[in-house]
Amino acid sequence: MPVTLFEDHHWKNFAPLTLTRATFNVKIGARTILEEYEHAGRRPVSLLARKHLEEITKERHGCEVNTGSHDGDTIFVNGLVHPSALDIDRLEKITHTFAITSGNRLVVARLSRKDAEYLSKCVRAGAAVNVKKLNVDKATDAGQESGILSDLWDIIRVLENSLAMQTASGERSDPLGARVTGAAGVVAEGAEVEEGAVLDTRNGGIYIGPGAQVAPCRITGPAYIGAGAQVKQFSVIESSYIGVSCRVAGEIEHSVISDYTNKAHAGFVGHSYVGEWVNLGAMTTTSDLKMTYGNIKMGGTDTGLNKVGAFVADMAKTSIGTLTYSGRKIGVSSHLHGLVAKDVPSFSIWGAGVGARNVELELSSAIETQRKMMGRRGQTMSKAYEKMIKDVFLMTAVERKKSGVRKGRFSV
Repeated sequence: MPVTLFEDHHWKNFAPLTLTRATFNVKIGARTILEEYEHAGRRPVSLLARKHLEEITKERHGCEVNTGSHDGDTIFVNGLVHPSALDIDRLEKITHTFAITSGNRLVVARLSRKDAEYLSKCVRAGAAVNVKKLNVDKATDAGQESGILSDLWDIIRVLENSLAMQTASGERSDPLGARVTGAAGVVAEGAEVEEGAVLDTRNGGIYIGPGAQVAPCRITGPAYIGAGAQVKQFSVIESSYIGVSCRVAGEIEHSVISDYTNKAHAGFVGHSYVGEWVNLGAMTTTSDLKMTYGNIKMGGTDTGLNKVGAFVADMAKTSIGTLTYSGRKIGVSSHLHGLVAKDVPSFSIWGAGVGARNVELELSSAIETQRKMMGRRGQTMSKAYEKMIKDVFLMTAVERKKSGVRKGRFSV
C-alpha cells in the first residue's frame, strides 16, 4: 500500500529550519524522517509540502509532490513521526477509512478522496488540519504515545538515541592505526582514518562514510561522519552527526552539522542544529548551559532541557569570534557578528553585538554568495533553489521589520 508523507502546521515550531525544507527533510540524528522510510525499504510514493517548497522538494527526491489526487489505498503519515513509532504492516491491513490523532494533530490516516483533497489543501497553505472535519469510519487519539515530534528542541532530546540506532551494526572494521575503545561497532567504509585517531564506542557505534578524512582527533559515539567529510586535527566530536562534505574542527558535542557546512576552525558547538551551506567563522561558540543550571527557555517556553544551544538555518554565516546565547534561533542566510543574545531574523546582517545597526541582507547578495559557496563544493544552484531563496526572502520580510532590521549599508 502506498505511503504519502505530509507536513502539518507544526512546521512553524521548527522554523527557521523549515523555511527551506519540509518537516520530513529535517535531520533527526543522521537521517531525516523521509530517509528513515527509505532506509527501511518503504520509500513514500508521494509527498505533501507547503507550496513554496514544491519544486525544490521534487528536485531533492525525484518523486511526486502535491499531486492532485490520491486513491483510497494511500496511507498518509505525518512527516514528524518516526516509522518505528508506527506499525505500517498492520495499518495496511485496515480496509476502512481511519484517523489516528495526537490532540489536534493528524498522525496517520487512510482517507476518502474528498478528505485527501482537504488535507492536501491545508498542507499547501501551511495551515492546521481540523481533524474534526475528517469523515472517517474510525478515529483514535493516541495522545502522548504517538511518537510525534512537536518542537525544535525535540531534535536535541532524541538525538543521542537516534544516532545510537542509526550507527548500530554487527559489523566492525576498526581502521588501522586508530585506537578503538568499547564494544560497539566502528564502520569505516572507504574512509581515510589517520594513525592517532581515538574512536570511543563505549556509549555507541561510530560510522565513517566513504571518502571521509579523519585526522588525529577524538570521536565519541554514537557518531556519524558523512561521506566526503573532513574532520581536522585535534577535533573533539561527541554524540553528533557530521554531514556530507562538511569540514569541521574544534569541539562539537551533541549536535547536528548538516551537509556542505563548514566549521573548519576552533570553537564550540553544543546541543545545536546547524543547517546546510552554513559557514561558522573561527572561534564561533554556542552557549548550551545556563550559569544557574536551570532549564533553557525558548520563546518563553520551558524546553524541559538544561542543555540547548542554537538552531541555525541554511546558508547562515558567522564572523570570527561570534558568540550565541543558549536557545537562539538563527534565520536563513543571516550574517552574524559578535555577541548574539536574541533570535536573528532571516536575511539579516546582525551587528548589534559589536555596536552596529542590524540591516537587511540584499537578496541579490544572498543569492550570489550561495552560488559561490555551492561552486566551492562542485555544486550548481538550480532554478528551483534560487526561487526558494526568493520566496523565503519575501515570506520573512515582516519578521525583519518587527525585529527592527532596516534596509541600509552595514558598517562596523
